[in-house]
Amino acid sequence: MKTIVKFFSSGIGSVIKAILILLLAFIVAAIVKAIVVKLLNKTKLGKSDSKAVDGEYANKTVELIGKLVQLIVFLLFVPGIFESLGMTTVSAPILSFLNTVWGYVPNIIACGLILWIGFYVARLVRELLVPVLNKLEVNRLQKVAGIEVSEKGELSNTIGYIVYVLILIPIIITALQVLDIKAISDPAVSMLSIIFNYIPSILAALIIIVIGWILAKFIGDIVTRLIEASGLDAKIASLTDLSLKEFSLSEWTGKLVQAVLVVFFVVEAFSTLKLGVLTTIGTKVIEYMPSLLAAIIIFALAFLAANMAASSLKKHEHPAFAHVVKYGVYAVAVFLILTQLGIAKTLVDSTFILIVAAFAVAFAISFGIGGRDFARTTLACLQKKLGWTDESK
Repeated sequence: MKTIVKFFSSGIGSVIKAILILLLAFIVAAIVKAIVVKLLNKTKLGKSDSKAVDGEYANKTVELIGKLVQLIVFLLFVPGIFESLGMTTVSAPILSFLNTVWGYVPNIIACGLILWIGFYVARLVRELLVPVLNKLEVNRLQKVAGIEVSEKGELSNTIGYIVYVLILIPIIITALQVLDIKAISDPAVSMLSIIFNYIPSILAALIIIVIGWILAKFIGDIVTRLIEASGLDAKIASLTDLSLKEFSLSEWTGKLVQAVLVVFFVVEAFSTLKLGVLTTIGTKVIEYMPSLLAAIIIFALAFLAANMAASSLKKHEHPAFAHVVKYGVYAVAVFLILTQLGIAKTLVDSTFILIVAAFAVAFAISFGIGGRDFARTTLACLQKKLGWTDESK
């Protein structure tokens, strides 16, 4: 025995000893890697459609974890190899690194357990909560508000996912604190704490938007029904020859009221979230809304007036003049709408004045040159009716 120990302590023996440790390191690391990969392949992490080199199905993530474990196990033997060769100055840093890594192993295991338990509990709560919400028929609120969504966007699934995230956030914070890697845990914990503190504002904003949407839908429907009950739709249809499918005053007014109310509630939700830029934009939109509503009213009145005039003229067998009047009213309405909206106000005013002046000049020229006889006869008849004759003078 002493001879064997003495042999391995000699120069050639120490080299052989290092080679044997190296072979043992390769074998043990390969065995540990195979065990870890086989165990992980039995979990959800190992179920993948990606093909390995040997043709078997394997997950790239599992392979990566297996190689990482293989490297760590192999590094455990490296200090012994260098020590057997008498190279202690090389083995000392590696040994210090391994001691640091092994010092973090309990924290990593605790972090993994906390995350696994947290995800399991959060998923279980979500799977239990969604059927309960479906039984309570909370999804009917979306139908009442006229909101059509996919199964994933149903209110019950949305609430279940929000609860799922709310459970996970404190669990992730705890896991990062247990990990005790300051460079990672401190910024991540700070960020997650900000998100967690911001969640009540997000929930309040969502509640404001949902309630606002439902109220806007109800009020819009009430306005629509009141106008329908007043008979204005039928009256307008009879005066303009427009069917209710082409234009329905009640439907348009109801949708307009609904849109205005939704804008107010959305801006209030932005204010709750303390989103300064979006709140400022929403405030500007609300300030601009009276001009926009006035423009919509002008458009509606012009549309009705043009169609009423055209319908009346067509009934009196003046189809050509009906089109002239109709599009003339539209042209005037366009100028009024652009002026009301404040879009290129100076240009619009100048263009309108030029068009009116052009029509006046054209009328004066046609009346003064081409229509002199007609003008003389017309003025003579008017003078005779008013009694402005030479005898009266």
